[in-house]
Amino acid sequence: MNRISRLSFALVITLLLAVQPLSAQPAAQDTSARREMLSEEDLIRSIRRNINVFGTVYREISLKYVDPVSPEAFIRAGINGMLGSLDPYTEYYDKPEETDDLRIMTRGKYGGIGIQIGLRGQDRVLTIISPMEGTPAWRLGLRAGDQIIKINGESTKGFSTSDAAKRMRGIPGTDVMITIRRYGAEEPLEYTITREEIKVQDVSYAGMIEPGIGYIRLTRFSRSAGEQVRAAVEDLKAQGLRELILDLRSNPGGLLPEAVAVAENFLEPGDPVVSTRGRLPASNREYKAQQDPALPADVPLAILVNEGTASASEIVAGAIQDLDRGVIIGMPTFGKGLVQSVVDFRDGTALKLTTAMYYTPSGRLIQKTDYFRDNTAILAHNEELESDTLSYTVGGRPVTAHGGITPDFRVEMPEVGELIVELWRQGTFFDFAGRYHGEHPDMTSWAVDDSVYSAFLAYLDETGFTFRTEAERRLEGLRKLAEENGYDEDFLKELADLEAAVQREKRQMYADEEQQIRQRIEIELAQVLAGNAGRVQASLSFDPQIRKAVEVVSTGDLYEATLAGLMNEEAEGK
Repeated sequence: MNRISRLSFALVITLLLAVQPLSAQPAAQDTSARREMLSEEDLIRSIRRNINVFGTVYREISLKYVDPVSPEAFIRAGINGMLGSLDPYTEYYDKPEETDDLRIMTRGKYGGIGIQIGLRGQDRVLTIISPMEGTPAWRLGLRAGDQIIKINGESTKGFSTSDAAKRMRGIPGTDVMITIRRYGAEEPLEYTITREEIKVQDVSYAGMIEPGIGYIRLTRFSRSAGEQVRAAVEDLKAQGLRELILDLRSNPGGLLPEAVAVAENFLEPGDPVVSTRGRLPASNREYKAQQDPALPADVPLAILVNEGTASASEIVAGAIQDLDRGVIIGMPTFGKGLVQSVVDFRDGTALKLTTAMYYTPSGRLIQKTDYFRDNTAILAHNEELESDTLSYTVGGRPVTAHGGITPDFRVEMPEVGELIVELWRQGTFFDFAGRYHGEHPDMTSWAVDDSVYSAFLAYLDETGFTFRTEAERRLEGLRKLAEENGYDEDFLKELADLEAAVQREKRQMYADEEQQIRQRIEIELAQVLAGNAGRVQASLSFDPQIRKAVEVVSTGDLYEATLAGLMNEEAEGK
């Protein structure tokens, strides 16, 4: 950090301390190791002294530094330096667009046209990933794979997704014009679209994956997530639901109240869901289920989790596990157990500030990474972040005391080969799906038969797809070293033989990874034809974590034995 940043850091940290209620006492916690806690009187005195000191330094530098200093950039550098010394979830937003996602999550709706967008292909072109069903974009026939080349006449070249979203969102009832490049169309297509209120769909898919076995995919926890899950459960019950799988994989979380609302769909009124503990008394709360459950208590429940399951998702999974209401299947979760509160300032800026930590009903601390132990700016360190003790569910099953949620059945996803990774990285699967649909507009099935696979291989040849394996990169380095150091001909011949062998192995990858290639083509075609719901449906049949969940919930003895603590996770979870 440069000198200016260090000085700004000091000012901002004192200002932020000043906005906290000065009469508030730190919450008493036996698990906190106090370094040198200040009394309230000393804290106030320190704040005032440092504000005065920094104000003087700030003024002197702003007025007398050898080069003119921007007061705004100066203070922002300090804020960045300050926040960089804390956890990564405490953030300052000084631009309206930076708070858009927060406000959308809080409100559960926004004014827009209803598309998911991304940057695709080697040229990173702004592309429609999926139109949302029932929205203006969907009704006008915009497709996954359509490239957005202009917004209101402005070229999107070089745009980030945030740049595009800022221009396409707006007040419902107003218009936005977008220009589309679509495969098979001779000329760009122009659409004038009237913005509408778009409701965030947290449940991306809900349906029966086998007779009696329901599946719900929850992608986030914005406002109404609890209501959406409840509606999905009720709909599945009407279809003869006997067992349920709730998929929280790669769900980064969201609003705490919605985590409680989702959990109470499966718990009894009065059951604990989560508690928070923080510095201020207002941060110390216990949340309990209040509504009657949507899912009857005798319906088996499985929760799918992975390394991307975080925060609010871990609250739900932790409560279900601690109360022995269902089984957890997948991989250990992320371990994000820090509570953020948003402070809006009068000038339109905002601070997302970590104010507490999450604990499951058994008292487990969800947080995994310790951002505080060696931070000299932190006066109190929570020793539970280092604990390796166990907690216990209501039925007496031992569970890890902190650091995310460990599944009852650990199920790894198949390892992905180099060819698959490179095809995905270059956007080849997505680009092919859009093109193939453009060539076959009447297609209704996303099944990948031999003709589709042959078309994909031809597409690779036509587009000149190429990639370098790790072995190729290493051999290139070795050849360069050999040439620079004058290695003899025998060595260079052996090196050439190795290079030929690597090329044979590279060609063999297409055969070895054919099944996974077909699966990924199928997923992308399903996305083009049926949006996110199609994408989920296409992945169900070859997803080992879903297959394990189906096995567990449909096998009564296995399900009950797991909740009774009689199953060995490592032996049964593979």
